[in-house]
Parts: sequence; C-alpha cells; structure tokens
Amino acid sequence: MSNDNSETIKMIRDQAARLLTTRSSPERLKELLDKPGGFDRSLWDAASESGWPCITIPEARGGLGLGWQGLCAIMEELGERTASIPLIGNSIAAHVLTHADESAQVDNLLDELASGTKIACLALAEPDELAIDSLPKTTFDGNCVSGSKSLSPFAAVADIALTSVRANGRASLAIVPLDHSNVTRNKKNSFDNSRAYASIEFHGAPAFLINADTRRDFIKETIDLGALATSFEQIGGTQAAMAMARDFALSRKAFGQPIGSFQAVKHKIADMYCRLEIARGCALDALDAYESGSASWHSLTAAARLGCINAYEFSAKENIQTHGGLGVTWEAMPHHYYRRSKSLSVELGNIYYWRDRLLTETGFDSVS
Repeated sequence: MSNDNSETIKMIRDQAARLLTTRSSPERLKELLDKPGGFDRSLWDAASESGWPCITIPEARGGLGLGWQGLCAIMEELGERTASIPLIGNSIAAHVLTHADESAQVDNLLDELASGTKIACLALAEPDELAIDSLPKTTFDGNCVSGSKSLSPFAAVADIALTSVRANGRASLAIVPLDHSNVTRNKKNSFDNSRAYASIEFHGAPAFLINADTRRDFIKETIDLGALATSFEQIGGTQAAMAMARDFALSRKAFGQPIGSFQAVKHKIADMYCRLEIARGCALDALDAYESGSASWHSLTAAARLGCINAYEFSAKENIQTHGGLGVTWEAMPHHYYRRSKSLSVELGNIYYWRDRLLTETGFDSVS
C-alpha cells in the first residue's frame, strides 16, 4: 500500500477518533434507535466541518485527494463506535460525478456533496430481486425515472439518490433529486433505526444519467466501492466487539476467578481474533489492489466482504454470549454491535450474493 499519504491519513484517523469519542456516547446511540428514519445529524454536521465528505475527491475538484485509504480509515473508526453517517453514499456519488461529463449542474452537485450540505444514498436493490446488479426494472426515459427501490440506508434523509436504471436496454446509473413530488419515500421501523432506512418509489421523477454512452461498468464499481468501505466499518465493529468481550472476561469472576480463564471463553475470544485478522488481511489486500489500479480488486473485494460479514456477525454474537444476560439489556452496548453487524451484512448484497460474485470473478462458476 502506498505510504505517500500515510502521515496525513494517520492524522485524519486520530482526529476522527477524538471527534467520535466526544459525539458518539452510548446515550446518544440509544436515542437514535427509538424511531425509524433518523440518523445523527449533529455528528454529520461535525464530520462535514472536518472535511470527511470530500476526503476521496481529487484536489483538482476541490477535495482532499486522500482516496479510499482515507475514507476506509474513517469508516473503521465509525464502525468501532457503531456511529452511523451517510459518508459512503456521499463519497461514491462524488466519485461517480468526477467521471461524469462536466457541467454546471455536475460541478454544483459535487460541491454540495463535498461540503456535506447535500446527502446522497445508494438505491440499487429492487423488490423481489436477489442480486443488486441485475438488469433494473426501474426505467429512465431520457428525462425521468419510474420504478421502485427496496430499503436503502439513509434514503429517509437523503437529498439525492444514486440509483440503477434501465436506459436504452442496458443498466446505467442516474442521479435523482428526492425532494420532488413524484418521489415517495416510505420509512420503515428496522432492526437498526440509526441507519435512516426507507424504500423509494419513483413516479416519473426528474433525473439525469451518468455517462450514458460509456462502457465503464459504474454499477459494479459503485457496489464494490461501497462493499470495500463497508468492510472497514465491519472491521472496526469486529475489533470493538472482541475487545469488549475480552475486557468483560478479564473482569467478570465466577467460582473465584475471571471467566476469561475458562477454556471455552478464552478459545471463543481467540476465534474472534482469528476471524478479525483474516477479514482485515482480505480488506487491506482489496484496498491496496484498488489504489494501485489492479483489476483483481473486484475479486479481492468480494473476499473481503465475505470475511468481514463472517467476522463481525460471529464476534457480535459471541460478545453477547460472553456477557450473558447482561449483553442483551438496553443499558449494555453488546446489542448495538449485534444490530449493526446484521444491518451491514445485508446492505449491498448478502453473503450469498458475494459468494456468487467471488466465484464469478475467479472463474470457478464456469467449472463443471
């Protein structure tokens, strides 16, 4: 991995850790779970002031130019505290716009995404479709989008949606403003209400297409970039859940000794660590491949996605088991990690989708 920006990224990570320590208290996290369609707006405002939404945008377009290395460093810190802001959606929408044909509309929207004054969500999944990269049923007729999208994180609060559409018989990406009367958003009470989930219905909503005539597969790129950044969020959560289980096992006593001295508990925590390091290695390989321009980043991202889903779900579940009855109480934190692990495991495709993707990318799906 390139070390050109290593010192700057370390500074960004340290600054993120300090900000999140003061802003993401357990009490605040619990507030966000009370009702659907919300997210931590005050944290988003503070993150925007710190320049997080423009971290991946090239300096020539007004950003910090720290690429996905910078974004993933912040995502790991967010995951460690189960904080939830629409950073991935804004970063990917900005990435796509930097490759669009330049215009006043594109430049203005890019500036608004970079400053955090506008929020973007990724609306890719469709009802009754198992694969998020299937040819969309949602259509674009040259000016407007019609169709529906399944639950998407931050769709309840977003200003624009980066959505997959069928245009001229092929899959493309479109930018759709969500404040139009021809857009309906349905907030849903979910397992993790801090993600501002909503489904979206487009009834001839005005939109514009991203590079309609290019052969670049922006949908695949969008999915994989989102998965790559999410992998680091899952790594942060896995590490925090493991540390929480370890600390509790060292302090909680049974039969006059710490429960961490019992073989069943210590082996479980060691298993958390092994899964974490496998996931981290896969994610770092994928990030390195992407930043170096290697075509292998797609298959490596699929492997990272699988490893991180496995590590986070296992560690979050076993953290609750280590805490016993205390782990599921409202006052305790373990269930926050369990909720988040489950939410992130199905956003941008579930484990079965990524298994198929890994087989396809590596060519094993064609082996009889």
